[in-house]
Amino acid sequence: MTELSLALLGPPLVKRDGTPVTFDTRKAIALLALLAVTRREHSREQLADLLWPDADSAKGRASLRRTLSVTAAEMGPGLTITRAAVTLEPTVQVDVREFEALIARQDAASLERAVQLYRDDFMAGFTVRGCPDFEEWQSSVAEELRQSLARGLQRLVAACIEDGELERATGHARRWLQLDPLHEPAHQAIIRLYGWSGQRSAAMRQYRSLVRILDRDLAVRPLPETTRLYEDVRADRLGPAPARSSPGPVPPPAPVSEVPEALAAWPLVGRAAELAAMRAAWQAAGRHGRVVAVVGQAGSGKTRLITEFRAEAAQAGARAGVGAGAVLAVRGHDGETALPFVLAADLLRTALAVRPDLPKVLPAQTAAMAGRLVPELAAAYPDSIAPALDSSVAVTRLYAAIADTLLAATARGDGGSDAGQAPAGVVVVEDVHWADSSSLGLLAYLVRRLADWPLLLVLSWQPEQAGWLRVLRTALSEADSQSLGETIEPGLLGPDAIGALLHLEGMPRVDVDRLMAETRGLPMLVREYVEALRSAEQAAAGDPSAQADWWPPASVRDLLRARLQTVSEPTRQMLTAAAVLGSDNDADLLRAVSGRGEDEIVEAIDEALARSLLTETAPLAAGSAPIYGFPYEALRKTAYESATLARRRLLHGRAADVLTRRYERDPATARPAIVADHLQLAGREAEAAQWWWRAAGLARELYAHTEAHAHLVRALALGYPQLPGRIALGEVLVVLGRYREALAELETAAALAAFEGSGEPAGPGDAGGRADREAERAMQASIEHKLADVHHRLGDWELAEAHLALVTELVADAEPGRLARVEADRAVVAYRRGDADQAAAFGQAALSSARAANDPGATAQALNVLGMLAARAGEVAEAETYLRESLAGARRPPEPSAGSAPPFGVAVAALNNLARLLAETGRGSEALEVAAEALELGSELGDQHRVAALHTNLADLLHAAGQGEAAMAHLKEAARRFASVDVGDAPRPEIWTLVEW
Repeated sequence: MTELSLALLGPPLVKRDGTPVTFDTRKAIALLALLAVTRREHSREQLADLLWPDADSAKGRASLRRTLSVTAAEMGPGLTITRAAVTLEPTVQVDVREFEALIARQDAASLERAVQLYRDDFMAGFTVRGCPDFEEWQSSVAEELRQSLARGLQRLVAACIEDGELERATGHARRWLQLDPLHEPAHQAIIRLYGWSGQRSAAMRQYRSLVRILDRDLAVRPLPETTRLYEDVRADRLGPAPARSSPGPVPPPAPVSEVPEALAAWPLVGRAAELAAMRAAWQAAGRHGRVVAVVGQAGSGKTRLITEFRAEAAQAGARAGVGAGAVLAVRGHDGETALPFVLAADLLRTALAVRPDLPKVLPAQTAAMAGRLVPELAAAYPDSIAPALDSSVAVTRLYAAIADTLLAATARGDGGSDAGQAPAGVVVVEDVHWADSSSLGLLAYLVRRLADWPLLLVLSWQPEQAGWLRVLRTALSEADSQSLGETIEPGLLGPDAIGALLHLEGMPRVDVDRLMAETRGLPMLVREYVEALRSAEQAAAGDPSAQADWWPPASVRDLLRARLQTVSEPTRQMLTAAAVLGSDNDADLLRAVSGRGEDEIVEAIDEALARSLLTETAPLAAGSAPIYGFPYEALRKTAYESATLARRRLLHGRAADVLTRRYERDPATARPAIVADHLQLAGREAEAAQWWWRAAGLARELYAHTEAHAHLVRALALGYPQLPGRIALGEVLVVLGRYREALAELETAAALAAFEGSGEPAGPGDAGGRADREAERAMQASIEHKLADVHHRLGDWELAEAHLALVTELVADAEPGRLARVEADRAVVAYRRGDADQAAAFGQAALSSARAANDPGATAQALNVLGMLAARAGEVAEAETYLRESLAGARRPPEPSAGSAPPFGVAVAALNNLARLLAETGRGSEALEVAAEALELGSELGDQHRVAALHTNLADLLHAAGQGEAAMAHLKEAARRFASVDVGDAPRPEIWTLVEW
C-alpha cells in the first residue's frame, strides 16, 4: 500500500513512500494542511472562498478543481473528492495529529517523543498570498501548538527532575524558555536546576538576565518568589534536588497563588420603586414599545439596578419558552466616542450571539446592510451586496436594517396565538455617554420608532457626561410626550437602606451614621467601604494586634489603591495591562500585553474576579472568548495611575503592536483610533500620526466630522505631512461651519503647495517633470476651488469668482470633470451677483463639459444649477425637468471618476431646489415631502450651514401650511445652527441668505 505522510511542524513536507512530493501551487499544501488539522471534510464552496477570496464563485470553483486535480494526482487514495466536498483519509500520517496525541499523555517517554516531533512552528515560513482567512487560521493553529509545546515541556522538566536527570531537565527548560523569553516560570525552573547542580554563578546570570529582560520589555521587577529563589541559591540554602525515590509530588516551577472564594452578589436595597417602574414599562411594551432612561452620577447604582431587571426579564423569557422576548445588553466605553458605529456593531454581535440563526431568518437586503458592521450576519447571502455608506439614504437604510435585526433577535413567540402573551424583547445600552455619534443617531432612530415595535429600550448615562446627548435627549422628550418614555434617577441610599444592606451582609454592628458620613450614601462607595471593613474584621480575627474598628481612608482613591495592593504580583501586572487597554478585553489580549504566561493570566483573572476587581462578560458568539473589564471607571483609573510612567508607555506600545496585528488580520477586531492613541501614549509619534490619519479617514467616510477633525489635529501635531493634512482639515472645518479656521488651513495649504512646486520648469524632453508639474497644477486648482467655496458660503461673491477664474485657467486643458464643476459654481456666483446672462452661459457650459467628460456627478451638479436658474427666471416646466434629471442622476450608484463629487450632496441640493419650486407653483403638500427628505438626507452629511438653510426652508413651508408650532421648532433649530457658523468678527448677513445652492 502507498504510504503518505504530511509533516507540518516546521516547513511543510509531503512524502509518498518516503519520497518528497512537490506541487506547482502552494494552495495544494494549504488545502492539505487544512484538511489534516481540522480532521473533517470541507465543502467545495468553503475551500474556494478560503483560498480564492477575491475571485467570483465560478472562477473560484474552477481554480479549486485544477488544484484538486493536481493534488489528487500525487496523494492518490489519501484524498477523497466528491462533487460536494473534500476530505483527507485518516490513513495519511500527520505529525500534528501525532504530536497532539503524545503531548496529552503524562509519561516522560511520550512527552520526549512529542517535543522531538516539533521541528519548528506550524508551517514555518509558509505563506499564501491574498488569503487573509487562511493566514489567520494558520496563525491561530501555530499559537495553539506553541502553547501545547510549552505545557508539555513544563511537564517534561518536572518528570526529568523526578527521575533525577537534571541535565536533561535543564535542556528542556531552556527550550521552554525559548518559546517565550518573558515567561518567568521557565526562568525559575532554570535557576532552580542550576542551583541544584551547584552552578550558582550560572543561576545568578540567569536571574540577572531575567531582571534585564523584564525591565526592558515590561518595566517590572521579577516576582517575589523568583527573587526569593535567587536569594536561596546565592546563599546556598536551596537544598538538594529531590531524590529519585522521594515520595510525593515535585514542587512546580511556578507556585500557584491562593485565590479567595468569590464574593457573593451585592444585595439590591433601596431600589424597590425604581425596579417596579422598570417592570411596569416592560409590561406596557406590548404593541407599542417603551424607553426607560436610567440617569445618575457615577457609582449611583445604575448598573446594579439594570442587572437586577435584566435577570428578571431573562427568567421571565425562559419561563415563557422558546420564542419569548430576548434580552440584548451592551455598554459604551471611555475612549470609543470617536469610533463610528462601534456601539451599533456591539448590539448586532450580541443579537447574533442570542440568536445564532439570524443570518438565515433575515431578508437578504437586511442581512447585507447589517453585515457591513458584522459580516457574519451576511453569511447566508454571500452574493448580496450592500450599498456603500456614501449617502444619507444608505445610512438610514443601515439604521433600519439594524432595527429589523434587533427585532428579529428579540421577537416574541412564533406568530401563534400565544405570541401576544410572551414578554417583549429588551435592549439595554449602558453608559450611553461614551457612545459614538453614529450609534447615538441609531438610538435616536430607535426611540422615535418605538410606537410600532414590541420592545423595551433601556438606556443609562451619567448626567455630568451627557453634554453631547442632545439629539438623543430630544428623541426621549418626544417619547415622553407620547407616554412612551420614562426617566429613572436612582438616588443616594438612606440610613434605612444602608442598615438593611449591612444586615444582609452579616455586619449589623457597623456604625451606620459614620458610614453615611464617609460615603454620603453613594452605593459604589458604600460597597467599597463595607468590603474594606470586612477585610479589617477578618484581619483582626487572625491578628489580635489588628484594630477591628479600622476605618478606610477618607480618599476613595487610596481605598481602591489599597484593594489593588492585596493581590499577587502577576494579577497586579495583568490589571495594569487591562487599565492601559482601557476597555473590555479577552484573555489573549491581556496575556499578550501584560507579557505574563498563559497559566499566569488564567490564575490572575480568577483572582481578580474573586476579589471583584474585574467582571466577566459571556462570549458574544459561539466559539469566542469571554471578555473582562473593570466594574467601574474609578478602579481602572487607579490601576492605571498606580503604574510608573515608564511601564505605562511600554504597555501602550505592546498594546499598539498587538492591536495592529489584529487589525491586519481583520479590521473589524481593532480600531485605528485606539491603535493611534496607544502609539501616541507610547511615544511612537510618527506611527501614531499615520494611524490618526487612518482613523480620520474612517470617521469622514461615516460623516463623523467632529471626530475626524480631532483625529486630523492629532495627526498633524505628531508629524503627518502638512499639505494633505491641511487640505483635509480645511474640508472638515468647512462642513462644520468653522469658516475662519477653514480659510486659515486652506490658505496654509495653498502656500505649502506653492512652495513645494517652486522648482525649475520642466524641459521639452522631461516627461517626469511635466507629470510633476501637472500634478502640482491639479493640487493648486483643488485648493483654490475649496477656497472659492468658503468665500461663496460667506457671501463674498467677488472673491469667490476670483478664485474660480484661477481654477478655470489651471484645469481648462487637463480636467474636464473639474472644469464642469467650476463652471457650475461660477454660474451660481454670477446668479448671486445678479448677472443672469452670464449665469446661464456658465450653466450651459458646465453641462456641455460634464457630458463631454462622461462625469455623472458633474452632470447632476450642472443640471441642478440650470434648474435653479430656470426657476428664478420663471421657466417652471424647464426648471422642474432639470431638477428631476439632476436628482435621478445623483441617486444612481456612483461611478468611479477622477475628482467626482459625492452625488448625494447634489441630491440634497436638487431636492431643496425642487421643494422651493413646488411651493412656488402651489404644490405645497408635495413640497413639504420633498423638503423633509432633503433635510433628512442633508442632516446625515453634517454640513452645519446648509442644514440650517434646510431647516429654514422647511419652516417656511410648514408655516404656509398652517403648522405654526412645527415651523417654529425648525426655525429655532435653524437659528441655532446659523449662529454656530463661525465667520469671524465682521457681521455677515449673507450667511442667512443661503437658501439654495
